[in-house]
Amino acid sequence: VFCMFGHPWIYSIVLPAMCMVSDALATFCRRPLGGYTPVALSTVATMALGFGVWVHHMFATGLPSLALSFFSGASLIITIPSAVAVFAWTATIWTGRPVIKTAFLFFASMIVLFVIGGVSGVMTASTPVDWQLTQTYFIVAHIHYVLIGINVFPVVGGLYYWFPKMTGRLLDERLGQWNFWTMFIGFNLGFFPMHLVGLMGMPRRIYTYGPQMGW
Repeated sequence: VFCMFGHPWIYSIVLPAMCMVSDALATFCRRPLGGYTPVALSTVATMALGFGVWVHHMFATGLPSLALSFFSGASLIITIPSAVAVFAWTATIWTGRPVIKTAFLFFASMIVLFVIGGVSGVMTASTPVDWQLTQTYFIVAHIHYVLIGINVFPVVGGLYYWFPKMTGRLLDERLGQWNFWTMFIGFNLGFFPMHLVGLMGMPRRIYTYGPQMGW
């Protein structure tokens, strides 16, 4: 029951962040968003498909093979609308004339973190791979990239983008750059290595490294 609620909820909370990037990125690239209609449709499709992938957190619970196949397929298919958005954002930057401001850095970094978190999610969509990784720190890394990387970064970027519009006061750009690079480097130093130790067998929900790991 928790997964049935919890996984669509993850897709629900990422939609505002995706919309922030789609809306504001075009401003800093000085051109309309590339593929606006496909991005809008992919956003809706992401939410709809989100209700059909929640079982991929339960692949190791002894489900029937048919259920494993269905939900594994659904978990792989949901990458398509996500990829549409990523390619559209990338094309917008590539074909535009980006103005490198603090808000732009937060929005652009979301694309990078989205790809990293998405790829690790696709890996766990494969049932045999999920059986190996489900109780490791790999999942901890994935969930932090998905929940923090692609939610918090766009929201902070949105604050830098809309705060001056709401108050008439510009935020300090130099402090903003320090804020971004501290967050971006710190976040990746904190959570990217968890992918690696998870692949090496570090079990999650354990706070220290066991002596048998040989690390």
